[in-house]
Amino acid sequence: MSALVTGGASGIGKALSLALAQKGVCVTVVDSSEERGKEVALLIEKENEKFHLKLKFPPAIFIRCDVTNSSDVAAAFEKHVETYGGLDICINSAGIGNMVPFYQDKTDGNGTWRRTVNVNLTALIDCTRLGKYGLDDFGLKA
Repeated sequence: MSALVTGGASGIGKALSLALAQKGVCVTVVDSSEERGKEVALLIEKENEKFHLKLKFPPAIFIRCDVTNSSDVAAAFEKHVETYGGLDICINSAGIGNMVPFYQDKTDGNGTWRRTVNVNLTALIDCTRLGKYGLDDFGLKA
């Protein structure tokens, strides 16, 4: 069994990644933080050693990804399926906050409110669609 977890390097995503590992699930940690993502992948590997002795694939992989970039997301899903032969669980927990109140933002929003919407809503929709229907249904290839 395998899972792909966006935002898997910290917070709720990290907790869910580790909880899955405690059940023997192989996990792809997808996050923008390479240092924390690799750290979580190592923790997952240690947990999975209890369940799997000689796997022919890694019990965890980390993929650095900006979930607002459709090419990055497609590549992450493609790598997961290539590694594990399919996708059983997709958890979209990538999320950010914005400290600038909308009415005070004098920018175009690309670094503030628009980015927050793209990470917290648009990316969630894109990842859910890819998790359910796959890359081919949307003509996406990394």
